Amino acid sequence: MTSNEENKTLLTEAHRINYRLRSTFFYRKLNEYHTYEFPGTIHKLIPLSREYDWEKYRKWGITRDAFEQIKKSGLSLIQVFSHPRLLREHPILTAYYRNVSALSRKSVNYLSGISPVKFEDGKTKDMAESQALSLSRLFNEHVSLIIENALEGFNNEHVKGLLFASAGAQIDGSWRNAVGVEAEKVLQKMLIREAIDLSQLTAFLLRDSQSGVEKFNRKDITKPLDRVSEFRGFTLKNKKSVLFSSEPDISLIDTDGSTIAVIEVKGGTDPAGALERYGAAKKSFEEAIRQKANVVTVLVASCITPEVNNRVKKDKTIKEYFNLTAILTMEEEREKFLKYIFKILLKC
Repeated sequence: MTSNEENKTLLTEAHRINYRLRSTFFYRKLNEYHTYEFPGTIHKLIPLSREYDWEKYRKWGITRDAFEQIKKSGLSLIQVFSHPRLLREHPILTAYYRNVSALSRKSVNYLSGISPVKFEDGKTKDMAESQALSLSRLFNEHVSLIIENALEGFNNEHVKGLLFASAGAQIDGSWRNAVGVEAEKVLQKMLIREAIDLSQLTAFLLRDSQSGVEKFNRKDITKPLDRVSEFRGFTLKNKKSVLFSSEPDISLIDTDGSTIAVIEVKGGTDPAGALERYGAAKKSFEEAIRQKANVVTVLVASCITPEVNNRVKKDKTIKEYFNLTAILTMEEEREKFLKYIFKILLKC
């Protein structure tokens, strides 16, 4: 194969892995940002909307024209406009009103001086009066302008459209720096699904609580896949476990607590960075071998150049190598990888 042919092959692989991971990243982030949940949450609050006093709506950045349009539209005011009291009671709804007003997190921070992230992530439960007023005014000013410029009126479909369009723009903006992380998440989901299919998974280890364990419920086998970011691993019927971390990305733990194998996932799509990704994996493997000489090291990577491929083949610190693109696109390769992990290493 000539140099040009090799470059073309690598470029094709880069595009394949990039777009596949991008698709899973978008879906995962829409769940993490509660985008699907917000309409339902707001709908539950609608019966209580009359308990909110809108007398000061002009002070909160809502124009008279926009206010009257929504009152006539059949929409509840809280579906569109941010009420300071509601925002203080439910700070996490900051994300909903920000998206409906088509504002990014960065723009909110710049225009109000308030970082919305801490409220949207649910890490901060209390919002100050001044913060609620500033954010409500900002959101309402922008959504009022949108409503006034709506050619065919403003309805529930417009609200949903803005919600998903804004979330999509935010996700797209964070994609470039998330390729590697998404590759890890996809592989983690793959391992969880296989453990479920083999009827071997018993419990999830929770990331936010060092001692937190959540028993696996077989009646709801799809939800865990959408919550993969909450888990730092899972346990198996044979009393072994799989841990998610960094350096190594994934560890297979034996019944006595010793490490059976470590897995490094390198999902970068830039061939120029292949050598750097290989070096990072090698460093992690060397440390694992230093701690346990007979540990099995597994590299899962994409966009490996011929030079790096030769190094991987000769590298004694790498026991097994799997091509990530092949695992994601070819069922036979995926089954081969999963069989190696569960049948050979974990002996399920």
